[in-house]
Amino acid sequence: MKLVISFSGRENGNCDEISNYIATEGDSVVHFRDLNVHDCSRCAYECFKGCCKYRKDDIYNLYESMLVYEKVFLIIPIYCGNPSALYFKFNERSQDFFMHNEGSYETIAPKLYMIGVYGDRKETPDFIPCLTKWFEDPQLKNHVLGIERRRYHQKIADKVLDIGEVREMLKCFVQQ
Repeated sequence: MKLVISFSGRENGNCDEISNYIATEGDSVVHFRDLNVHDCSRCAYECFKGCCKYRKDDIYNLYESMLVYEKVFLIIPIYCGNPSALYFKFNERSQDFFMHNEGSYETIAPKLYMIGVYGDRKETPDFIPCLTKWFEDPQLKNHVLGIERRRYHQKIADKVLDIGEVREMLKCFVQQ
């Protein structure tokens, strides 16, 4: 079973459509925008001294659920050369979880796969390196897939799943 998380702030955009496309019966699809997740802000670094003061929001449950799935797919839009703010919120809040759950990172990282949707590789060359920082193990180097819209002459609101090559690329990536 897969857990698929869309980090788009926009309903029914490319990330949501990709999430639904790769999910099969029995898989779970989560729209991060619908979760109650507090920013990593307005604190006194409680996560370093004890635990995050916002631990009661939805993020901790999301990280715990990642432990039970066979594969976890993060579908991330790239805006202005950076992953979406929702993804950054997810990433920054991981510190408390992994600091207090030894071994969880080693459990989650091998089953974590990231798909980024972005405009142009030449305009946003740091996209892949930014996301691959999750994976220290060289065996996990194929855990990030970039879908470059401009390669297919698409604009931001166009649907990448209209392209047969993209659908095939996604099938291969999910089945690896």
